[in-house]
Amino acid sequence: MMSLLVQGLATGRRVLRQVEALGEDLVREGTGPVGLRGPVSDTTLDRLLSQLKPEGLDKVLRQLVRTALERGVLRQDRMAAGVVSIDGKAGESTRGQAPCEPCHTLRDEQGQEYWYPFALRAALTSSGACPVLDQMMLEGKQGEATAFPKLLKRVVEKYGEHFKYVTGDAGLTSAANARAVREAGKHYVFAVKENFQRLHDVMWVALGTAPVQVTVRERARGEWVERQLRATRVPETEEFPEARQWVWVRSTREREGKLPEVETRLFITSVPGGELSGEQLLTLVRGHWGIENGPNWTADVVLEEDTGSASLRGQAPVVLSWLRLLAYNLLALVRTHLPPKDGRLVSYARTQEVLYQGLLGLAVLPESLAVLA
Repeated sequence: MMSLLVQGLATGRRVLRQVEALGEDLVREGTGPVGLRGPVSDTTLDRLLSQLKPEGLDKVLRQLVRTALERGVLRQDRMAAGVVSIDGKAGESTRGQAPCEPCHTLRDEQGQEYWYPFALRAALTSSGACPVLDQMMLEGKQGEATAFPKLLKRVVEKYGEHFKYVTGDAGLTSAANARAVREAGKHYVFAVKENFQRLHDVMWVALGTAPVQVTVRERARGEWVERQLRATRVPETEEFPEARQWVWVRSTREREGKLPEVETRLFITSVPGGELSGEQLLTLVRGHWGIENGPNWTADVVLEEDTGSASLRGQAPVVLSWLRLLAYNLLALVRTHLPPKDGRLVSYARTQEVLYQGLLGLAVLPESLAVLA
């Protein structure tokens, strides 16, 4: 475990050194912020982060997203009606006491103290860019279900005109959260797993005999994936708030030389039958995974959120969480506007390179994107 801690600290220091290198390049090219006369060392950056507060960074994030929407840079190309997906995201755990609230100190089986940052995030999954709209920092995953209505209210106040549907995984599924979505004038799609034992069993029986509404087969990452959707009306005897349909989605993955992998998921939704076609309903259900494949995956693999904080002093872990969201949104927006390669979006590595050049003042970004950068 100590080796993991050392590795996390080393990764954090490397991030600060990368920012230091950016400062050197900005000064050399004469494109740095006003007042920047020389590069800022990683130790100075660490001290600066320890003095910053997260308040106000949510407004910066909102300004970036709304500017992108107004300029047409951010397009809802997956579903025009708009879909917001809400999901929890944990950062890498670190030994010792939590440096700030709301990060919470825990103990493992050996009695050793540790902590990890946890955020409940909302993303616009109806867009191929899948930008994060807002987040709430929490003590841990156990608080995400009760925090859902608060985050939803904030997202509706800021972006309500841009989405109609809200999706959440089974950890967020509850009558209270369904009611909050409907009171906000939106429709919900929530996953249902075995923790809702009675409801899950009743849904499974009802959907097992429902006709297949749509079958989609596509090739992705060297395998064939077939998805089938079934849906049925919710019986009047069920009391889940304004539930209209139960939905069944079965995914079958086939790769040469391997046995097929089959996964079935159940969902409950307030979307009335007939409002969406089978294809649209399948798109809506699948859209929730966009928050996992988009901001969550990118935060871990590209922005190294799961390898330790770049600074552990003051409220730096929370500040860095917001800064990573800004970085992700900018990367994701630029990526969707770069010429595709072999029919697919270019890599994040290439996107980072283009954005880095744009920050240095090189004419590699379209004007609309350059304004955002």
